[in-house]
Amino acid sequence: MRNIISLALCLSLTAGMAFAQPVKETYQYALKGTDTLRLDRLYNPEKMVEGKTPAMVYMFGGGFAFGSRGGRFDYLTDIGVQVFSIDYRLGLKEYGYRPSPPEVRQKATDMALDDLTDAMAYVLVHAEEWGIDPQKIMLSGSSAGGLTTLRAIYDICNSGPFSVKFPNDWMPAGYIGYAGGLSLTDKDLTWPKKPCPMLFFHGTADTSVPYEIRRGDYWVYFGPLYITRQLHEMEVPFWLYTEIGADHVMSYKPFSGYNTHEIQTFVQKFVVEGLQLEMKTEELNHAGPSLLPGANR
Repeated sequence: MRNIISLALCLSLTAGMAFAQPVKETYQYALKGTDTLRLDRLYNPEKMVEGKTPAMVYMFGGGFAFGSRGGRFDYLTDIGVQVFSIDYRLGLKEYGYRPSPPEVRQKATDMALDDLTDAMAYVLVHAEEWGIDPQKIMLSGSSAGGLTTLRAIYDICNSGPFSVKFPNDWMPAGYIGYAGGLSLTDKDLTWPKKPCPMLFFHGTADTSVPYEIRRGDYWVYFGPLYITRQLHEMEVPFWLYTEIGADHVMSYKPFSGYNTHEIQTFVQKFVVEGLQLEMKTEELNHAGPSLLPGANR
């Protein structure tokens, strides 16, 4: 029996009117050595529709060295999406901002992928109990989380070692990457199975995760411009949202309130309605692409 660590349901009265706040429940989804891995389930009872709802598994960024689960996801729970914000082991924590050897980074990324896919499997197991449509489970991540969640989809498409955790015919319903992409030792990308619809938020001046492609001695970083060209050839729906001149700020700017409309539109059109769309948005922010509205310059 799963261990429910915390459950909070708050009902507030404002001007004599009662309204429900999003519920947060925390579960332990895995125990690995001394690491207890948890996920937060967040949903808004007032927005839950009859029948089964979509869900989003979210993975934070931080270069596999920093960060923790959490965050506000009102832009998703407000439209009836259940959100699962997960822990994972930080394999590069001892390195921090210092470069790590390729074999160490490989181990860290594989470890993160192992944890993510365990969390995904946990959500699938409890989908019926939580009122989730298993065919409407999406993945999302920022920076390192964006790399890992997309790699999970790539592993499923290639019947890789982590795909055995899921039913043979299962595929996530969608992907939202905030400065995400793919980092692999492969020289090119192959897609034996078509992936799910994807939404990429990225800046053209991102030096952490390239907009197009960066080849190194060990790793190849495939950015969203490169990936969406392949999605176009495969007739896989996608939306490439490009901020010209923006750097790695796109790893958090879109879900800080700046792109709420686009995120909700993607969920509705690409996932809920299943429309076969190909969309491209280019934005040039003359006020400073690396700044949020109201930020000091």
